[in-house]
Amino acid sequence: MNVQETKTQLEAFGQKYDYDMGYMVQLLEDSPRAFEAFAAAQAMGHVHQQLPLDAFFVARVTAMKTDDCGPCLNLGLKMAAEAGVDREILTNAVKAPEKLPAPLKDIHDHTVATLLNEGDDADRMERIRNHYGIEAFAELAVVITGCRIYPTLKRAMGMAAYCEVVSFDF
Repeated sequence: MNVQETKTQLEAFGQKYDYDMGYMVQLLEDSPRAFEAFAAAQAMGHVHQQLPLDAFFVARVTAMKTDDCGPCLNLGLKMAAEAGVDREILTNAVKAPEKLPAPLKDIHDHTVATLLNEGDDADRMERIRNHYGIEAFAELAVVITGCRIYPTLKRAMGMAAYCEVVSFDF
């Protein structure tokens, strides 16, 4: 891995989305090997061949909201809007999940329950599997898991100040 090239790519991504990549740059500079391991895990948060785009992004922004990371949430909202997800769905996922269509509300509630360790809701999980399919449900599990690495990395590196309130600038 070319550290300088990777740093340039990180900074370009940060500029494109107005997102502070300082924690990732710091990890890269401190330990390129640790950064490579982190970078390999990033694919988890991007899996959605069977999981529809709206459900994928509802899970992602819900994970960021649940982990209380405003910049990550803003980034997820920007990327979702850029991908064409309806802004009303995104706003509802964050501010009024009860207004989401039932299948997306199930995605939201499952994501929150998973991240807060609130226990399994067998009926809700069955509804998700029935609506989206078993492969999409598996992808959902990986997306939820993968989204958590960003705020966790920030906090583990002592950079929790990067997790500020959401601005809804998307």
